[in-house]
Amino acid sequence: MVLRVIFDTNIFGNLLEEPDTEEIERRINEEKDFIVYNFLPIRKELRNIPTTTKASKKARKILLSMYDRITGDHFLKNSIVITSLAKKYFDHYRNLGGIYGWDTNIRIDFMIIACASFNGLDVVYSDDQRTMLGKVALKAYQHININENLRTPDFLKYEDILQKFRMKL
Repeated sequence: MVLRVIFDTNIFGNLLEEPDTEEIERRINEEKDFIVYNFLPIRKELRNIPTTTKASKKARKILLSMYDRITGDHFLKNSIVITSLAKKYFDHYRNLGGIYGWDTNIRIDFMIIACASFNGLDVVYSDDQRTMLGKVALKAYQHININENLRTPDFLKYEDILQKFRMKL
């Protein structure tokens, strides 16, 4: 069975900090039953990393290259339907007492979940406990996806990627 997944932006930054980054990336790319999808809002977040120093310019370039290699030619397009679904999540999130505004990072988080739900992806990997994986946000996804007859993807953390793809020592 092929596992269709999307990585939140923070996953790529975490991968870059690993001492065995290349090995983990190689294993991800070699796993034929594990497809990581490219979604333009994630790539834009990586591209918008501030480059105030030479080191930060290099890091951004490395992150974008890693992103492109891992996602390969697996693209998911943004659409009005995905944006509408993300806004429904947000409206319900706010009705449940969510504190973040639409123009914060939560907009991209909700777009990622909307994309994954709309396209029937299996897993979203993220380490974002404040917004994307906050209790109120999770309730909003569930509620709206039930109303829209969509399956909410499973959520796994960065450590799950390491456990799956890091060479056992």
